[in-house]
Amino acid sequence: MRINTLESSIAEHQPLPDKIANFVREAIIVGKLKPGEKISEAKLAEELHISRTPIREAIRMLESEGFVSIIPRRGTIVSEFSLADLYEYFQIKACLEAFAAANVVDSLSERDLNKLKRLNEEEMAAVKSSDFTHYLRIHDEFHQTFLSRTANRKLALVIQQLGFHIRRLEKIFNDHPEIFITCSETHGNLIAAFESRDCRRVREIVEQNILHIAENIRQYEDGSAGNDVT
Repeated sequence: MRINTLESSIAEHQPLPDKIANFVREAIIVGKLKPGEKISEAKLAEELHISRTPIREAIRMLESEGFVSIIPRRGTIVSEFSLADLYEYFQIKACLEAFAAANVVDSLSERDLNKLKRLNEEEMAAVKSSDFTHYLRIHDEFHQTFLSRTANRKLALVIQQLGFHIRRLEKIFNDHPEIFITCSETHGNLIAAFESRDCRRVREIVEQNILHIAENIRQYEDGSAGNDVT
């Protein structure tokens, strides 16, 4: 993998290790770097015309996030990622997003609620027209609308990092959009709970909705015999 496209952005106000980690992480997410593929620090340093020190820091960051593994005598390897992993991440996502949603109930403005209603209408229209690519984009925007209101920045960061891992198997959602189809109706119930400022109900709906998606993913995982998806 060549990452010389990173050179033009090196001058931006961001620590270089973070910039390198962001770029390599994205390459893993979109599949330019495959599970099991070796990442050469020497090649990265040569292509970027920089020392290996910031690259080592970036690799350590990615290892702590679970995107790469550092194996003795083999070097840095892109970590495997399977449907079983995706299922477990969605279980975690259910807990964290439910907690976050319940804690932003009083922070949502009328403008936020109106945006959620508009997005929900777009979701249902996309389902009727079988435009599932648009549906998945709107679905994500719906969740981000209320999650962005959390005042807990550490929680927001953890949820964001979860999203990075989940994107590694985004193709599953594109190939099987039916996993999300019932969400449009559930989102209508969630909006009603937000409007009534019912924290308990909000938490319950978000958690059950995401766990339902997780169960659908597990069905595909069972059918694939747990094989890694590359």
